[in-house]
Amino acid sequence: MRTYHRDVPWLRYALAAIETWCHGFAEVVVITPRTGSAAVRRAVGGDVRLEICPDYRDDYLGQQVSKLYADEFTAAGLICHVDSDVIFTRPVSPADLLDGGRPWIVRRAVSQLGRHRPWVAPTEEFLGRPVAYDFMQQPPFTYPRRLYAQVRALSLERHGMPLDRYVAGRPPRGFSEFNVLGAHAFATHCTAFAWYDAHTAQVPQLCRWYWSRGGIDPGVRQELEGIVGNPAGDTFPVR
Repeated sequence: MRTYHRDVPWLRYALAAIETWCHGFAEVVVITPRTGSAAVRRAVGGDVRLEICPDYRDDYLGQQVSKLYADEFTAAGLICHVDSDVIFTRPVSPADLLDGGRPWIVRRAVSQLGRHRPWVAPTEEFLGRPVAYDFMQQPPFTYPRRLYAQVRALSLERHGMPLDRYVAGRPPRGFSEFNVLGAHAFATHCTAFAWYDAHTAQVPQLCRWYWSRGGIDPGVRQELEGIVGNPAGDTFPVR
């Protein structure tokens, strides 16, 4: 989980949901930039490993860098990503992230995206090939560790620079880490994954995906506390 200090209210709910519902995983790793890390440290419990990453000028891009280097923060063979505003709502074990032993990924055809398809062009520009699907449809996002090094190698091969420098140098909202990972996986390791089409009965519903920038208003707070209670009994500010 990549977070930062402004998302601490969400982080507390997300970690409480993991503690309540998630079992059988090797570890929980939270990554945060150095600035504001003290607030994040106070929010994580003793069973969570906190890692500090560099500060980034644009942390929307910076948080994607952290995810694309996730294999350097854990030795796990499969890495499951959730954000601070992703809240598990039911019992989940590693088996729930697999279909026939393969990680599942939810996709939606680009032709079904309508006019709003901001991630298609940046993904195609990075990979150097057309993409037929959007792969950022349904969290959590689970990938094998070998995939991250492959994508980083592709950055060096195609763009002549390390992936962290490529992503950090993009314009605002000019990259999509999970679309790049998903599109690369689909093109090069298609049979190693189970592919679900969005909004079908096949898609597992393991969590709710909120929008952290929208803040936690009274209605959202009531919904969250219905899932996991009130972590630490705090009264969180409405933003």
